[in-house]
Amino acid sequence: MRIEQEFFDAYIALYRPYINRANSILTTYNLYSSQWLILKDIAKHGTTTLVDVSRRRQIEKSTANKVVRHLLDLGLIQSEPGADRRVKHLTMTADGELLYNEVGGKMHEMQHDILQDIDQEQLEEMIAALEKMKI
Repeated sequence: MRIEQEFFDAYIALYRPYINRANSILTTYNLYSSQWLILKDIAKHGTTTLVDVSRRRQIEKSTANKVVRHLLDLGLIQSEPGADRRVKHLTMTADGELLYNEVGGKMHEMQHDILQDIDQEQLEEMIAALEKMKI
């Protein structure tokens, strides 16, 4: 087997179990990984727009819209009209910030547990290698 295939097989073998483990945490908060990633994006960037979220997360605007609607329904984010009424500004609510901090702590613990046998230097090298990939 070629090394490239081994790399992607190893990636896929890691990805699904990671998402399943993350979802086991997130479902207790009525969230899924796609919703968590958008909530994290809004927390990281502060006031933002749906278009910016979809661009950063590399997802279709319609998909981002469905996820944002769910987060709005849960009261985790709010939407305010901008100067251009077609643009809505998304921000975290107080409830969203509380949930983000609580879930973020649990996600950090899970990630720390997964990476416990990898030292800092190895982790930095893996991150650098992944950032070099262009898809």
